[in-house]
Amino acid sequence: MVPENPAIVAFRFPDLAEARKFYVDQLGFTVARETDEHENMSVRFGGAQMMLEVDRANFFGDTYNQSIAARRGNPGPNSIYIEADDLQEHYRRCQDLGIKIVDPIGERSWGQSEFTVEDPAGNFLSFWKQTE
Repeated sequence: MVPENPAIVAFRFPDLAEARKFYVDQLGFTVARETDEHENMSVRFGGAQMMLEVDRANFFGDTYNQSIAARRGNPGPNSIYIEADDLQEHYRRCQDLGIKIVDPIGERSWGQSEFTVEDPAGNFLSFWKQTE
């Protein structure tokens, strides 16, 4: 049996409250799990699920915690792709809220339309919808 969420991406932020505001209040993700005790939360957008964590967390093993600390403030070139039911409406919402759009909406030769935004920590999120 395949788990409901076989892969969940984790993004880390210096300010979890700022990340929550961006993902939940601005992008329209829903909170799947959140506690006051831990400095992380799980959010969903359609079928996609993500973990948002503080970048100074020390709830992993020492080596992993040190590796996370060494990467603080260094965004990578990676992007997570998230399917959006109403791509045009989601794009307009991002524009209206002044979210940084790093690649405007457009048709791609591989049969989908997509756009990419940047979150407060420099992570890229590409929202897409199949067109063929």
